[in-house]
Amino acid sequence: MSNPDSAPPEPQVRVPIGADFIIPLLACGLAVYYFISTTELVWEARATGTVIGLVLIALCIALFVKFGLRIASGQASLGIGDLFRNDEFNRQRFGLMAMMTLYIVTIYWVGATVGLFFLLVGCMWVLGVRSIRTLVGVALISAVLVHLALITLLDSKLPRGLLFGQSGPAATEEPAKAGKKR
Repeated sequence: MSNPDSAPPEPQVRVPIGADFIIPLLACGLAVYYFISTTELVWEARATGTVIGLVLIALCIALFVKFGLRIASGQASLGIGDLFRNDEFNRQRFGLMAMMTLYIVTIYWVGATVGLFFLLVGCMWVLGVRSIRTLVGVALISAVLVHLALITLLDSKLPRGLLFGQSGPAATEEPAKAGKKR
């Protein structure tokens, strides 16, 4: 007879955490992109973004260390788990990623404001919103507020697109100096 107490221990299940690296890696990439793309700006213009980027990278490094310790101890693996399983959640996730990619690729032709409007409508549709009033209302209000705050008030250099390309100063145009005529 076998003794139930002497049964071999069940193997420890290693939790797949490979997919958990995706967002922190993208966040680090965004921070590095910000650092590289703002090198020509004066320090005042990039100070807040630099502080946020450094904090973001520090938090990501801490998370990578935590993940590394879990993998080294055998509690976790680099497997991706259910990341590519064909279910509604993953279809929504990939739909949102496709929409963001399309927005990024077309932003210079469509413009930040018009592109944001269509991006928000599309993303809300993918997430299940079907009320035309909600889709158009939320997207329109958001796009108008972003346009007013970032393009009109702050005169940012966000792409205006082919339709509104002439509404703002050209990228090479220098702002007018006080007391000087152009």
